[in-house]
Amino acid sequence: MSYIKIDINQNVYEGFVVDSKENYFLFSSKLERLYVYSKDNPYEIGDYLSISGNKQKLDFVTLESDFNFTEYLEKKGVRYELITKKIETKFQTPIRIKAGREAFLSHFNEETREVVSSLMFSDGDKGVVLNNIENLHLSRLVNMSGVYIYAFLSMLEFLFSYLFNTKWSKLISILTLLPYFIFTFPRFTIIRIFVVQIFRWINKYLLNGKIANLNLIGIVGLMFLIFDYHLAYQDSFIIGFTLPILVIIIREGVYQKKKWKARLIETFLIYLLIIPFELKYYSSINPFLIPLQFVLTPFFLLFALFSLMSFYKLPLFNVVTFSLKPIEGMGSFFNRFNISINAPPFIGMLLLIDALRLVIFYYYRVIRYVPIVKGLTLVISSFLLIYFLPINNLLTESVTFINVGQGDSCLIRKQNRTVLIDTGGSIYKDIAKDCLIPYFKKERIYHLDLVITTHGDFDHDGALNSLLENFYVKNVVTEASKFPINVGDIHIENYNSHIAEYDEENDRSLVLGFNLLHKNYLIMGDAPIKVERNIMKEYPNLKCDVLKLGHHGSNTSTCDEFIKFLKPEVAIISCGKNNKYHHPHKDVIDILNINHIPYRRTDMEGSISFSNYIFM
Repeated sequence: MSYIKIDINQNVYEGFVVDSKENYFLFSSKLERLYVYSKDNPYEIGDYLSISGNKQKLDFVTLESDFNFTEYLEKKGVRYELITKKIETKFQTPIRIKAGREAFLSHFNEETREVVSSLMFSDGDKGVVLNNIENLHLSRLVNMSGVYIYAFLSMLEFLFSYLFNTKWSKLISILTLLPYFIFTFPRFTIIRIFVVQIFRWINKYLLNGKIANLNLIGIVGLMFLIFDYHLAYQDSFIIGFTLPILVIIIREGVYQKKKWKARLIETFLIYLLIIPFELKYYSSINPFLIPLQFVLTPFFLLFALFSLMSFYKLPLFNVVTFSLKPIEGMGSFFNRFNISINAPPFIGMLLLIDALRLVIFYYYRVIRYVPIVKGLTLVISSFLLIYFLPINNLLTESVTFINVGQGDSCLIRKQNRTVLIDTGGSIYKDIAKDCLIPYFKKERIYHLDLVITTHGDFDHDGALNSLLENFYVKNVVTEASKFPINVGDIHIENYNSHIAEYDEENDRSLVLGFNLLHKNYLIMGDAPIKVERNIMKEYPNLKCDVLKLGHHGSNTSTCDEFIKFLKPEVAIISCGKNNKYHHPHKDVIDILNINHIPYRRTDMEGSISFSNYIFM
């Protein structure tokens, strides 16, 4: 059993590695799971370690619409990070899974490798090919459902049936899955399939089928939750058990004699089920992908099947690469056409209502109570139509300071007119694809009328090229000479009128003002104090209710005189969490506090939005 020892100077934690990734591992000590950062992590699941260090609460950076690593870890039962001083290996498991995976993946070229690694091990970086496949919403559902593994088991059963009777061919097929189970551990999809198949075999051949299929799935699911209740929060568990239950209900309770009709209903109901997951991962659905998925899924299953067969040492590596070609080609072709319907994910009560709605629908479908089914069909259709139409956008206006980390980005929207001031930029990720575009989709925004960059610093315009490549932008403005600008009823002025006289990039920053929501906004870009003083001289009657501080709260901007001059209702600071520049500077915070100006920070709150209905 793992335990904790206390040293005079520091804590010593002893326990097992329970999950291992490229640059970190999860460590279980005294029934507590801890996150441990380890660059080029050499440790494997099952290694017994002694770690000297101290715990601290998880504190990872999460940008707008980006992957929330803290939430991901919390769903696995991890609440603390272990800051290590020394790691000592007490016992090393002889099964080195990562080395085996690497040896297997080394047989493929880079493009094939990334797709195989993602499909079979839920690992690896995303390249162009994998992005194209994910944009078709294929790989994630196939991954979580494990449908390719069922296809592999069916193939094995067919082959072994020539050597053994049905009972033993099924068992040998299941046991053949054991090496893959080991090399993907603790990937829940594989564990679930392996355990469910074992229980089905026991039920059928040892218990003579005494347990109904639905009950069996429920029993196995309950066992998993008793073992680890955190699974209830994981999508692989929810989809992994919900889909089989749904299929059983349809196939055993609906149109047993009309299989073609059952398959159509099955497909429709499964699509209804996965809509919340589609919105969660992509903030959009594409109804036209359904027929495309029918076409591509067999190709993708064949690719997965060949990949799995090659894992078992069959010389099919070239076949795997070749079978990816049609998927790659069709994915690249169809991704040129963006006909998705954007909407935010279901959250809170909305998600609960959706789940209840589907349960009621399935129940009355099974008992064939037609009036209720027709009524619910109408309710479902109306609900989806209202939810996906951008009705709210037609009635509202908003200003959002988007959390892009150590950078600036502000979205102005009045009904369906949209202006983006600055795009942010990062050398670690594509801010446009990972943050801005997903946010636009959640806000049901399909285009930008105008993008303005205040100046040429990377943290203000670094994501511009990617944004232009991946999202529809009607116009881009970078020059002061273009102002004032009108986009519909949005009127934008530039208050830095001496840009031509300056050489420094920050001195040349646009200072943009506009009125929306019955308030005056002023976006300072990276304008320094001397620009602020020029503005006070030239625009003595300038009004400002919401001030976006210059240069992320650096003390090169935001002088005391400027704050006294503007007297804003609130100040906004756009900066990165734990940034190396230590923005915002203490002097700037002191100035705000002395002048009783409340302030809000994107590194603490995330994206900061002001919105209201246009008639209010």
